Amino acid sequence: MIRPILLLAALLLRGMDQDVKVATWSVGKPETAAYESLSFWIKENHRAYIRYSHGKSNDDTELQWLGPDTYNGRKAFRVTLPKSGACCLVIAPDTVGIQVIDSRRHSTKSFYWEDENPAGDSIARCSICAQDEKEAVGWLRRYFLR
Repeated sequence: MIRPILLLAALLLRGMDQDVKVATWSVGKPETAAYESLSFWIKENHRAYIRYSHGKSNDDTELQWLGPDTYNGRKAFRVTLPKSGACCLVIAPDTVGIQVIDSRRHSTKSFYWEDENPAGDSIARCSICAQDEKEAVGWLRRYFLR
């Protein structure tokens, strides 16, 4: 009796697949002061939000998407911190990750795709995370560069 109920529940849950995706890029070693990450969230096939986190804490900040832009002839987009008077950043995919350009500080930082799936651990896999860098860049281009 329990077996058919479990089978039915598994089929129903599989059919109600969440329409949430996330692609994360980072620089530095996690849980260190030098760590920074940008997570790009998609819900129901629409750009949802961008989260920035840094340092040892798990606190993050939601960045505001300002619209498409270009950087050195490449498609890019602008974001800003929620602080008043904060200058915008330009985010541009490149051949090895994404570049984050802060024109006010005259700095550019490269972030690299972060694999959220532990190698060889099929149980702890992140089902909403980009499975590889190609998929992550595809989501970024589709949902954030337009």
